[in-house]
Amino acid sequence: MTLDQWLEVLNSRVFFWLDRTHLETLMGARAYRDRAHDVIEIDTARLLERERDEITLSPINSGNTMYNPRPRGSRTFLPIADYPFEDRRKARGLRSAVVELAVTHGVAEIGNVVARVERRRAGCAAEAVLWER
Repeated sequence: MTLDQWLEVLNSRVFFWLDRTHLETLMGARAYRDRAHDVIEIDTARLLERERDEITLSPINSGNTMYNPRPRGSRTFLPIADYPFEDRRKARGLRSAVVELAVTHGVAEIGNVVARVERRRAGCAAEAVLWER
């Protein structure tokens, strides 16, 4: 896969962290740590109900190429039915068995699957709840 093809794959998706630790790591990165962030928490069951056929899973942070970059390609994102969850869980533990959930072509009317929106800073409790279902 060429770099242009890979960027096309990434740009065709919207990404969700499945673990708050991964979110905290991103918010704590140098480029983001001094800013407040509006964090959208999704009702995963609703998202799966609506978007199952468009959801793919990844065992890596597909956008991170700076630290210990993992190989990327046509099998980085797999449909739920094809994802080797048990193998990944045994090898990496439950928290890292799946790192990203991506929805191809985005999530139309995302408000229907939002559970809560918080304003947060890295390492801190929510500064404010902006919206809650």
